[in-house]
Amino acid sequence: MRRCLMAILVIGVVAITPRDAAAQVLEAADYAAWALGGTPAGGLTPMMAAPGTKGEKAFNNFSGRFSHHAPKTGDGSNSIGASFLTAAGSNAAVSGTIGYLMVACPAGATCDNVIMLGGDVHSTLWNSATDANKTTRTSVNLQGGLGYGKQGDLGYLSAVVGVPLAISMEQASKARISAFINPAFGWGRVSMSGAAGSGSESGTTPMVGLGGSWTAPAGWGLHASFNKILVEDSGNSFGLGFSYNLK
Repeated sequence: MRRCLMAILVIGVVAITPRDAAAQVLEAADYAAWALGGTPAGGLTPMMAAPGTKGEKAFNNFSGRFSHHAPKTGDGSNSIGASFLTAAGSNAAVSGTIGYLMVACPAGATCDNVIMLGGDVHSTLWNSATDANKTTRTSVNLQGGLGYGKQGDLGYLSAVVGVPLAISMEQASKARISAFINPAFGWGRVSMSGAAGSGSESGTTPMVGLGGSWTAPAGWGLHASFNKILVEDSGNSFGLGFSYNLK
């Protein structure tokens, strides 16, 4: 099983996180990083359209996302995606994401790109009291997500749990500036089925994301974020996004 998956790496059929791992002997955490990079959890940098959900009015939010992964060696790769987030009760939000990862392929090789799907649940564990005289809100949140990716004969599954810490500040213009950091822990599985054989490998790894946003009073926002899967030589991911609040 492990030999089968390693053979794919050595011949360079795939090149996603860890995208420069072809010459390495992979451990369980490397397989986790590889799988996470093929799903929205690692293939797209995080966005936090709702810094806190407790006490929020019902809302719907649409966002467009772009991410660039910069490995320590070799060419980087780009991903695009779209997410829709909606309130679910008085203290939760659920979202769905579709993405497309354009793999950095070595010269002369043929590589499949990755189609990614994901779903998340977001809830606020604690937030600062709402006060008309205070323009700053802070929150401690809990977020869980599942992801799936497909790249030719390869399939990726991921599950991630994070605890985003967020702060949001309202400006005199009623625009809002927000920032967050999201320490998380992820599980990922890489599986193969096809003429070359079949098998699967899985593992776990920590990861961390952070970002900021500016939201206009009209409800549209601009986002920038960073994500890193904490395995050796995993590289860094940077992203930009645009969101619109439909509430």
